[in-house]
Amino acid sequence: MIDRTAKLAIVGGGIGGLTAGIALKKAGFDVRIYEQAPAFGEVGAGISMSPNAVHGLRSLGLGEFLDSSSNEPIEQHLYHGETGELLQPIDRRGTRERYGAPYLQLHRADLLGALIRAFGPENCLMDHGLESLESRDDGVALTFTNGTVTEADAVIAADGLRSVVRDALFDTKPPEFSGHIAYRGLIPADELSARSTEPLNINHLAFGRNMVTYPVRQGDLVNVVALSKADGWVDEGWSVKADKAELLAKYDSFAPYVREVLENIPEEELFCWGLFIREPLENWRAGRTVLLGDAAHPMLPYMGQGASCAIEDGVILGRAFAECDDIDEALDCYVATRVERASTLQRESNLGGERLQAIDPDMFRDTPIKDEDALGIFAYDPVTTPLLR
Repeated sequence: MIDRTAKLAIVGGGIGGLTAGIALKKAGFDVRIYEQAPAFGEVGAGISMSPNAVHGLRSLGLGEFLDSSSNEPIEQHLYHGETGELLQPIDRRGTRERYGAPYLQLHRADLLGALIRAFGPENCLMDHGLESLESRDDGVALTFTNGTVTEADAVIAADGLRSVVRDALFDTKPPEFSGHIAYRGLIPADELSARSTEPLNINHLAFGRNMVTYPVRQGDLVNVVALSKADGWVDEGWSVKADKAELLAKYDSFAPYVREVLENIPEEELFCWGLFIREPLENWRAGRTVLLGDAAHPMLPYMGQGASCAIEDGVILGRAFAECDDIDEALDCYVATRVERASTLQRESNLGGERLQAIDPDMFRDTPIKDEDALGIFAYDPVTTPLLR
């Protein structure tokens, strides 16, 4: 049994880092999260929680939060982007029975807030950007940009796509622009027709473009994500202000519903970001440090599995530390259990854009799409899947 006085440090206070922190605290460990931002802020975007993630969040005590704060789509509808014709409905009514958990959609800031409360904000050290680390066989030394120096028995690097830890400890190529960009926005529901707040996930498809809408916060807001191809991208971050006229021009041939939605996005709520990819890793461990979430397996959003996969990571990590005899065994167990699953999600998510945007939308009338159900993605349960030693 691992000594519960072991000092564990998590670099990065996003969804993956917080989930790992909660899971490790549940297992009885002393954990601190080091986050580079000066404070947690509201991230204006919706997020999907598929059954595999819901299992994990429920196991950490967030079931009541999910029940009270999420919307549950009864169907996902694929439409021809330009004609507005319904091409393929995907029935979600049987999701709970089939997978033992629902498919949910909610506001990302609400989920982040719930995770912070569950972990304890007093355990989060803000304004701690990582400058360097030394990962040894018996522990890790961390140096932060604010001058703080500390030691930990093990470090979990959940510092995102442009992970300082990954770049320092693993010989991998830097992130590459995928050729895809995403626009996002939130619209007050009373600005749109009633269709936008129905319990549906609505996706309009065309060559090189698609747009998704779904309600959040019990229908008070409508989340919008418009994805398209682009030749290049130079800005960084989620909060790059987007040009509304440019967005409308990209979708000027789309159906009236799409135009209505895009025209009603408040200018101050419209953001754009480039989608980057990294090569899958066969090993996420170096010394007493492991990668988690986007630091290990960043993926494009076409299957909505980025946050869900990070939640799976955190739950498995907590189980490994609860059940293994020493820290090294726990780190190896976590990596062995997660690499194949995460690499599959990464690969399929990165192919998802081509499946949706490179195919004639008319093909979707009679051809079932290679979605999460067909790939068995939702059937995974991080709470019960066997740990690999």
